[in-house]
Formats: sequence, C-alpha cells, structure tokens
Amino acid sequence: MCLTSFIGLLQVVKQCTRIPIFVMIRPRGGDFLYSERETEVMKADIQLVKQYGADGLVFGALTEDGYVDTELCTALLAASRPLPVTFHRAFDMVYDPVTAMETLISIGFERVLTSGCDSSALEGLPLIKRLIEQA
Repeated sequence: MCLTSFIGLLQVVKQCTRIPIFVMIRPRGGDFLYSERETEVMKADIQLVKQYGADGLVFGALTEDGYVDTELCTALLAASRPLPVTFHRAFDMVYDPVTAMETLISIGFERVLTSGCDSSALEGLPLIKRLIEQA
C-alpha cells in the first residue's frame, strides 16, 4: 500500500528547483534482495519516473552472499537508460567493496553512494579514498 504519490512529489520538486533530481527506486525497506514481483515493481517505477522528468535514478540490489546482483542491476540499468544511475548505499553491505566497485563500473553505474562501509563517511574515509583511486 502506498501512502503518498511519489509522482506528485517529483513534479512539485521539479517545479521548485533547477538542480538535477535523482529518484530512489526501492520498493521497500530492509535488505537488498528482491523477488520477481518486486523487480516488476521497480521496472514499472523506473518507467514512471522517467516519464515524469526524473534526471537520474538511484537503486541497488545484492545477492544473498553479499555481492552485487549483476543480473537484476543490468536489467534495471537497461530500463533506466538514457538516465544516469547511482548505486545506493546497499554498497555498504557488500562482502568485498573493491570487487563490488569493479562490478559496478563494468555494468555501467556512474556513481556510488557509500559511507565507506562504515558508520559514517568520516569513519569510512580510508576506503572511500581507495575506491576513488580505483574508479
């Protein structure tokens, strides 16, 4: 059940600002493992926000063992084009951040939101620096 219209919010925000608006595609809180039904919802949401003027998208999906779900992410990336896409803080839950960064680059993500797999970006700064150098 949806409590508010994210399309209405997107339209109002677009009218009030000139900065790029990136919309998070996440059908629920909790983990980053998605069912087929949730995947369908995510793809439908991507089409809607593209239609209503999103400037970019933010999403992420992981496998049960803590790796980037490349199959799902690749499908969502394809649905998202030509908009730029950011992998969200699911990144902070990956098993191996260095490998995850390589995976994200190879499948086409432009940005990553992360606290450096720590409680804050300040605490995670050493890893963030390493990932920036890697990218």
